[in-house]
Amino acid sequence: MIPVKVNVKLYGTLREYGPKGLEIGQAFPVELTKGFVSEIIRALRFKVEQTKIIMVNGIRVVDLNHALEDGDLVVIFPPTGGG
Repeated sequence: MIPVKVNVKLYGTLREYGPKGLEIGQAFPVELTKGFVSEIIRALRFKVEQTKIIMVNGIRVVDLNHALEDGDLVVIFPPTGGG
């Protein structure tokens, strides 16, 4: 299977799972073996419950088995707090 290389942006509390020194809104590369959104979550070692909104190339996806292609931009937001 050919690896899939995507770019990932993490926001809020999820930023701690990205590379150290990452600027807010800065994307970083992730190489996947199968190319599914769920694989990003496993690779970065956070729980699916920590995600609220997942967008691929600007389009919201809810299926964690959404297939990704080389160069896709995946943006993940956590649930927000406050009130």
